[in-house]
Amino acid sequence: MILTSRLQILPCTLQYFEALLQGKEALGHLLDIDIPLFWTEFPEIILVAYDKLRNDPSMLGWFLYLVIHQEDKRLIGAGGFKGRPDNDGVVEIGYEINTAYREMGYGTELTQALIRFAFGHSYVTRVIAHTEEEYTASVKVLQKSGMSFAGENPDTQLWRWEISRAQYELPQD
Repeated sequence: MILTSRLQILPCTLQYFEALLQGKEALGHLLDIDIPLFWTEFPEIILVAYDKLRNDPSMLGWFLYLVIHQEDKRLIGAGGFKGRPDNDGVVEIGYEINTAYREMGYGTELTQALIRFAFGHSYVTRVIAHTEEEYTASVKVLQKSGMSFAGENPDTQLWRWEISRAQYELPQD
């Protein structure tokens, strides 16, 4: 689990996936939280993510996280990594925040926490992300999190963002 000042970011375990597959009420009861009807814009990822974790339990921690607003005790999004770091130490992050909680800094808080988690592992050299090729809220979140524009891919029509270990300073305890 990753904690921030306002968020509890839980790795989605097989137990959480299985509860969610029974219905949002089952997961809500298990975690003692409220789950809005449309907490994710990408519900299809749940089955894909569950299947990947079931087939490779070592992905836990390097895959899907549930984003819970601590004070409201409500699931407000999802985020995490698109898999373990590659052989060069590069890992990709992704995230989403429920529309009712956008424009309040939660996306930035989540992204900063994921970057801090990644660089807490000595073998991670760079964290990357992708956005659509337009200046959106996601771009602002990545910029506020210290990531820089790293180029565009004309084949996918996506912009690439990154931060290297050399650009990032881990907070001192």
